[in-house]
Amino acid sequence: MVKSTAQARWSLRAGSGQGPAGSEPAATRAAHFADFVRQMPFAAALLDTDLCLMAVSPAWTAEALAPELRAGDDAREGLVGPEDEVSLLRCVRDGEAFSRYLPVLDATGTQRIWRTEFTACRESAQPPFAVMVTARDVTGYAEATLRAERDQQRLRMALEMDKLLVRELDLTTGALTFVGSTPELEAFCRFENDPLDIVHPDDRDRIAAAVATRPLGETGVYEFRLNRPDGQETWVRSASRTVAGPNGKPERLVNLFKDITDRRRQIEAVESLAFRDALTGLPNRTLFQHRFQEAVTASERMGEMFGLIMIDVDHFKDINDTLGHDAGDALLKRLADMLQHAFRSNDTVARLGGDEFAVILRGLHGEADMLRPIQVLQTLLERPIEHAGRSFTISASIGAALHGDPDADPTHMVKNADIALYRAKDEGRNRSVLFQPSMRSELEQRIELLRDVRAGIEAKEFVLFYQPVVDVRSGGGVVGFEALMRWAHPEQGILAPFRFMAAFEDQDLSLKLGDVALETALCQMRAWLDAGVEFGRVAVNISSVQFRSGRLAEEIQERLDRWGVPCERLTIEVTENVYMGWGTDIVSNTVRKLHDAGVMIALDDFGTGYASLANLRQFPIDRLKIDKSFVQNTEDEAIVKAVITLGSSMGMKVVAEGVEDQAQLDSLMQHGCDQVQGYHFSRPMPPTDVPGFLAGFTG
Repeated sequence: MVKSTAQARWSLRAGSGQGPAGSEPAATRAAHFADFVRQMPFAAALLDTDLCLMAVSPAWTAEALAPELRAGDDAREGLVGPEDEVSLLRCVRDGEAFSRYLPVLDATGTQRIWRTEFTACRESAQPPFAVMVTARDVTGYAEATLRAERDQQRLRMALEMDKLLVRELDLTTGALTFVGSTPELEAFCRFENDPLDIVHPDDRDRIAAAVATRPLGETGVYEFRLNRPDGQETWVRSASRTVAGPNGKPERLVNLFKDITDRRRQIEAVESLAFRDALTGLPNRTLFQHRFQEAVTASERMGEMFGLIMIDVDHFKDINDTLGHDAGDALLKRLADMLQHAFRSNDTVARLGGDEFAVILRGLHGEADMLRPIQVLQTLLERPIEHAGRSFTISASIGAALHGDPDADPTHMVKNADIALYRAKDEGRNRSVLFQPSMRSELEQRIELLRDVRAGIEAKEFVLFYQPVVDVRSGGGVVGFEALMRWAHPEQGILAPFRFMAAFEDQDLSLKLGDVALETALCQMRAWLDAGVEFGRVAVNISSVQFRSGRLAEEIQERLDRWGVPCERLTIEVTENVYMGWGTDIVSNTVRKLHDAGVMIALDDFGTGYASLANLRQFPIDRLKIDKSFVQNTEDEAIVKAVITLGSSMGMKVVAEGVEDQAQLDSLMQHGCDQVQGYHFSRPMPPTDVPGFLAGFTG
């Protein structure tokens, strides 16, 4: 037995034999109790109020518990250590019980652990008259307890070092137990009613759905943000398991939480580089394709209806070319903001590249769910954008496709939305079109046509025919020709422009055809000049795409110089829509330069666009051309007369197109029209017929 030192002996004896403890009745009671202890069947000992040993049981002696102690000896030295002496004094004086572990070597020299209990012997409220000591061998239990305590300490240290928290919820009592956490993590993993209260509202539905499908007894792993009142973002990874009781019903909910905020931010940073557009912060094409596949999977498994919207900014290249890339970037960021306001937070709004955007809408019930946000977007697009002290507006062409047929292939959605987008562009841009199956065959025909046009340009199959312009006010002579594009198709013969109009709506092909027209006309004019053919002026139509380089005036001047054709021989015809469209400043500056150089400027198809009197004064216009739709409709005679009067008052000559009979000619002459062209005088002719036509023209 481990003994305390001699210094542990106390000279003070409780009560010093005085008072009630030392009275005869108390001593008698102690003596009787000592006889009882000597007969106890378990290890027990009795101390008097002076803490001297009075008696021990046979089991005490058999277990060699303090065998050297004799009756009357101070028992403290063998039974308690110095740290317990205060407790022993309180027990004998105030009746406070206590216990301690007592290490003992048995007969084989093996250490055993005994638990000794010290209990005051007293009657009612009287002072103690003795102290009963009982002992029992708890070697196995003590070692297990100590081992468990060590394991618990190790677990707590490991959890704290790795920022882990173990939370156990007693489902029967609602009691919460926490092990190994930082105080901050523990504070936000508490709840009042529902364990899901700790989950951020934006993540709660997702986690609730996952928990609901987890079988009892299986461990589920989830990642979510904590619901923090201060709004600070804290991500945790939680392993959760419900433990059943003996009756098979859920009894405990055990959660392991780990703070993964730093890891999550690192992942988000990597994902941002891989899956986010650097300029707008929207999902990029890679993430869009991933989200689209998720929508397709949901559609195939659960029959979910979803929609796809493709968006292109109208004339975006013009903005970059004229206002600069800073303005283009500002526009794209503004559009990204508009898209996020127009669509739901759970819709995928992505930037595919350049000015191309796409939106995936999940969980739709019909067309209205998709068309409604499109209308909101179009309203937002009407608001002007401010950049670098300038204000400008944009428009967008929108194509939409809806997948609601479980038997249809949802992977065609992207193509269908693209087809609808092309239709929106074909119909004049700044509009939205919902895909219809008939559009697919029309687009395929259009694509085939454009392919053939490209091949035709390479094969030099596009030529110019010339229609004479007759001056009916100054003698009826031919004053010029309008150059009109024709396609000398190797199989179908000569094709008029309406047969390949789609090519003029394609920016690339329109630019190439415009280049062919201008170059061919100048080459022909040079040939006529060399041959002495007095053709007057040749008018060439200029499309809006040709103005977008900003150098059209210089390019035309360079071509005139190269072919040696005087500026006074060329007329360029521009439609009202070109004047009124995007880039008005560029168009205005270009035509002014050409006009100043001597090139004549004609406003073509006047009355079919949106030009106003203010526009007529703003631009240098020499000729107003009345569209043939007015000339050939007798009900529009008043309009024709008004245009002629307007042109005359502003010093412009008026040219009427589409004159097919004498009655139309007489009416125009009566109203004072200056010049006319149409089938009444001649159909458009190949250049080889022009000299003969001029020689035989009688007016």
